[in-house]
Amino acid sequence: MVRRFAYVMALAIVLIGTRVATAEDYPTRPITVIVQLPPGGTLDLLARAFAPIAEKYLGKPVVVLTKAGAAGAIGSFSLAQAKPDGYTIGTGWPAMTQLIIGEILAGRKPTFTLDDYVVLGRLMESPTIFLVKYDSPWQTFQEVIKDVKAHPDTYAFSSGGIYSASHLPMEIVLQEVGLKLRHVPFQGGGPAFTALIGGHVHFSTQYPGTSFPKIKAKQLRGLAQTGETRVKNYENIPTFKELGYNAIYSAWYGLLAPKGTPEPIVTKLRTVVKQVANDPAFVDIIEKSGDQVIYADPETTKKNWQREYDTLYKLLERLEKTKK
Repeated sequence: MVRRFAYVMALAIVLIGTRVATAEDYPTRPITVIVQLPPGGTLDLLARAFAPIAEKYLGKPVVVLTKAGAAGAIGSFSLAQAKPDGYTIGTGWPAMTQLIIGEILAGRKPTFTLDDYVVLGRLMESPTIFLVKYDSPWQTFQEVIKDVKAHPDTYAFSSGGIYSASHLPMEIVLQEVGLKLRHVPFQGGGPAFTALIGGHVHFSTQYPGTSFPKIKAKQLRGLAQTGETRVKNYENIPTFKELGYNAIYSAWYGLLAPKGTPEPIVTKLRTVVKQVANDPAFVDIIEKSGDQVIYADPETTKKNWQREYDTLYKLLERLEKTKK
C-alpha cells in the first residue's frame, strides 16, 4: 500500500512538473487564430493585423485560419471544441451572442455558450454609422425623421442578414426614435452596401471600417453614429446621443481561448493581447482601415459581454414576438 501511494505521488509530481514546464516554455510551435467569418470583414482585418504583431511578443508564428459558415456558428463551435492548450485561439464579436440567443428562442440547445470561452481581452470597439446614398435628399438625420414620418410604409433599410450585427443596431435606432422602416436582409454586408449604393433601399447601419472607403468615394453619406462618442475618422458625424436619442450600440471585437486553457498560458496570452493593443504598428493598421483600437481588460470585456447578452436577449425576444 505504501509502495503504491509513493508511486502515485511520484507520478503526480512528474505530471505537475511537466505541465508547469509546458506553461513556462509556451509557445513552442505556431499558434492558430480562428476567424469565423469570410475574408474582407472586420474579424478578418482584426486577426490579420493581430497576427504579425503578436509574433513579436510570442516568438512563434501566428497563423490565421478562416472557418466561415452558418453566420459564424461553425467557427465558434470549432473554437469551443479546440484543444485547450493555448495553440488555438479565436476572435470574438457580438454575433456570437446573437447566435446563442437565436438558438434558445428557437427552442434549440446552443452548440456553444459564453461559458465555453476564456476572454483574452478586447482590441476594438465599433459603433455603427447610419448611412444614406451620397446623392440622397437627406443631409441630416432630423430630415430623415421628418420624411419617414410624413411618408409611412415608403422607406426600407438593408442589413447583412436577419438579426445580424448590422440589423440589430438599426432596430435599436428605430425603437428609440419611433420610426418604422421595411427591413431588406441580404447575405452579408457587401450585398447590403450594394443595395444602398444602387438605390434599391434607402438606409443602412454599417461599421466604420467597411463604410470608410465608400464615404471617401462619395458613394455614401453618414448622418449619425451609435457610439457613446464620435469615432476617429468620423468626427464630423454626430452621435445619436448628441441628437437627443438613447440609441447607443457598439460592437466589440476581441480574442478568446477555449475553456480549460491552463491559467499560466491564459495569463501570457492576455499580456500579449494588451501589448498588441498598445503597439503603434497595430493601431496604425486599424486606424487606416477607418476603425479604432479601444482595449479593455478580460474582466471588463467579460462583464460587458454578459451585459450585451442580457440586452440583446430582450431585443431579440421582442422582435420574435412581433413576427408572430
